[in-house]
Amino acid sequence: MKFVTPFFSGICFCFFSFFVILSFTSCRPPPALTEEADPCSPPSNHTQELRLPPDLVPSPTNKPSSPDTSDVADPIGDALSADLTPGETTSRLLSLLPSTPAEDKSFLVQIAGNYCPDEEYWRLLPLLLDRSQPVDVRDELIRDILRRSDAVRLRPLYRLALDPSHPLSTEAREYLFSYLQDVPENDFAALGKAVDKSEKENR
Repeated sequence: MKFVTPFFSGICFCFFSFFVILSFTSCRPPPALTEEADPCSPPSNHTQELRLPPDLVPSPTNKPSSPDTSDVADPIGDALSADLTPGETTSRLLSLLPSTPAEDKSFLVQIAGNYCPDEEYWRLLPLLLDRSQPVDVRDELIRDILRRSDAVRLRPLYRLALDPSHPLSTEAREYLFSYLQDVPENDFAALGKAVDKSEKENR
C-alpha cells in the first residue's frame, strides 16, 4: 500500500480551493448599471423631454403680440379711397389739415389741389386768402393757383394784390402786372377792369 506524500496532497488542496472560489464568484449577479451615460452610446428612448417653465409657455395672456396694421389710422388713404367726387375729396382732405403734423401740411395741400377741379376752386380759395397759413403751405397754394386757367387764377390773385397785409400780396401784384401787359403798372383800377374782361371772355 502506497501513501500520498504531503507535498502532493498540498497541491491537490490548492487546486480544489481555487475551483471552489471560482465557482462562487461566477455565480454572483452582475453589478448594477450606474446612471452615468456612456458618451459614445446612442441616446436612450426614455430621455426626459425638455419642458418650458410654466411662466414661459405661450398662452392667450402672455403670448407675443404682433402689430395689427388694421389699427393704424390712415385718414388720407381713407379720403382718397372713399366714393367721393374730386371736389368732395378736396374738401375732405382739407378738413384733415388742422390735425396734420406741420411738416406734412404742404403735402396734404398739394394732394387736395391736384384733386380740385377748376370749376370748384372755391373749395381752396379760403385757404389761399388765409394769412395765418405757414410759409410752405402758402408756397404750395401759389404754385397751384398759377397753374390754373385765367378764368380761375386772375380773380383770386387780384384779391391778394389788393390786400397788402397778406404775405402773398406782393407776389400776386407783380405777377398780374407782368402778365397783363396792357395794364399800367400800379393802376389797380385798370387791373380790376382787365380781370373782369378776362373772366367774361373765358366763361
